[in-house]
Amino acid sequence: MEYYIIIGNAKQGPFPKEELVQKGLTENSLVWCAGMSEWKKASEVADLADLLQQMPPEPPQSMRIMPRTWLLESILVTLFCCLPFGIVGIINATKVESLYLSGQYDMAEYYSREAKKWTIWGLVSSAILLMLYLFLAVGASLIPFFLFKS
Repeated sequence: MEYYIIIGNAKQGPFPKEELVQKGLTENSLVWCAGMSEWKKASEVADLADLLQQMPPEPPQSMRIMPRTWLLESILVTLFCCLPFGIVGIINATKVESLYLSGQYDMAEYYSREAKKWTIWGLVSSAILLMLYLFLAVGASLIPFFLFKS
């Protein structure tokens, strides 16, 4: 019996049953042959069970590199710069490692980006407030110079 297989989102075939392994057949590959009403996973087709048992198991997905937590930076922003932004940064930063270790890589990256964003916002807002303070302090110190100029 000859089978069609989906490879890279494209239908290919027909191939003899024995040739499917060379085409990259896995348990999750979608296959179809004459007599089937719809495409099925290879693991659901009884005729392919012997092929799947001969194949080595799929290698585990490689782990991604853990994203930066931004925890230290968030703590420093909280202590020395801007308390509200730093706290939000700490909350997001503490979630990164636990999500990564539980295999939720996309969520870990999301919370890493959020921690970075709030940490940078804290630094920027502190810099703006410092510049505003310096401008007002210098301006206020110059008022007597201009008012009492003789």
